[in-house]
Amino acid sequence: MTGSSRRRRDQRHRQRHRAAEAARRDAIVKAVVERLPAELHADIHRRLPFLRRLAFASVCTATGHMLRPEAPWLLLPGAATKEKKKATNEDSDEEEPEEETATPPVTAGEEKSTVLSMAEGGSEAPLRTPGLALADRVIIGSTDGWLVTADDRGALRMANPATFAEAPLPAITTIPFLSSTGGGSWFVVDVEPFVRVRFGGAPPPVDDKDWGASLPRTCTLTATQMRQKFYRKVVLSSTPSPRNYDAMLIPDRYIGAPAFTTAENGTGWRMAPSVAGVEDAIHHDGMFVSVSYAGDVEAWRLDAATGEYASKAVAPRLVFGDGKHPRRKYLAASPDGRLMAVLKHAVVEENEHVYRRSKVTRVVFEVRVLDAAAGRWKAVADIGDAALFVGVNGTVCVRATEYPGVEAGCVYFTDDEVGEACLRRAQGVTTVRYGYDEADETELRATGVFSLKEGKVTQRIAEKSDDKQPRWPPAAWFTPSFL
Repeated sequence: MTGSSRRRRDQRHRQRHRAAEAARRDAIVKAVVERLPAELHADIHRRLPFLRRLAFASVCTATGHMLRPEAPWLLLPGAATKEKKKATNEDSDEEEPEEETATPPVTAGEEKSTVLSMAEGGSEAPLRTPGLALADRVIIGSTDGWLVTADDRGALRMANPATFAEAPLPAITTIPFLSSTGGGSWFVVDVEPFVRVRFGGAPPPVDDKDWGASLPRTCTLTATQMRQKFYRKVVLSSTPSPRNYDAMLIPDRYIGAPAFTTAENGTGWRMAPSVAGVEDAIHHDGMFVSVSYAGDVEAWRLDAATGEYASKAVAPRLVFGDGKHPRRKYLAASPDGRLMAVLKHAVVEENEHVYRRSKVTRVVFEVRVLDAAAGRWKAVADIGDAALFVGVNGTVCVRATEYPGVEAGCVYFTDDEVGEACLRRAQGVTTVRYGYDEADETELRATGVFSLKEGKVTQRIAEKSDDKQPRWPPAAWFTPSFL
């Protein structure tokens, strides 16, 4: 046996020994922690740095409801790791130091994502996500610690990065008019029955720019295009789990009509009519509440007799004057339970940097709060001690006073154009290029903080990549849950 082969064998032996020793220590710690009073769990958890809170909470899940809730973290899915080498020379006798981490030791083929805690001033740390394959999936939902991901074969899964639990959601082909072909490489929409559902039995309006009066027989998408042109967002019910959840799928505007499923029925997705098309939704007061592209705000309830979901208006329509139709609309619930609408505008301005492109696109947010007693939406520039986190994957509102690093009166935002990110990925485009006379839209793709008081983006949150290098997969807000 050569010297280098012997050293590699010894290295593998030491790695296995370290892994076994780490597992033994973890078992001892878990046994000790489980014997501590629940009140002490909460006190210890409150005093730990953010990633160590995650590790501690993972061994005391029985009392997870008593642990201090987290402000949203920014999750940056990372690439799968390759097998580690010693320093730069695999024949070196020097052992590689163990990296201090709050999650299990990484092995070849596992993933290492990055999380940033806004409550700790943007502090970042590596997060192992063994088995979740987040680097290959786009996050299209984030509810109470559970993510919903879509892969390049059109499959949807729910996953918890804090506990590494995951479970498949029903196949999208359980929608009656949607089928797959070519061994799952293509998805085909039978347009006529789809349109009947989408428009509630009526023909599409003649001025509908997507469907109009002349309908194709079928609409075909590749498996990869499903997360580009079909999926937009999945909203789960509050405190979900693989055995107990309701889910609302919000498709892209072209499809428009939402679909619903529950863990209880387990039979698949059922699509419901929406003439204007659902743009965003949250789970609020035990039901799904949505806003349409036309500004209609509706609540969706299951009809136990028919098994179908139907909507009912629960707030006045959002109205936009002076041609200021927002680029995106989000719904949120304030800490005191009031319904909020967050409107994202894209404003093109002259670029003050004369040696760069002549125009630049700025992100501007507007917040409206529902005055239920008066039956109207009120535009507000001051949301008190609240802070909003918005993105295509989810919307959360927290009290900034409970999290010192979170700025009150601000909107924390991520890139919400997942379809465009998927298209760039499919085309192999790694850098967005513009002509000199085209507006620089870097801010639209950025993750940042918008101050409602100052009316501008006051901070760009670093994502460890050049602004000209679109992140893949897109970043997502994630509120850890340990239950």
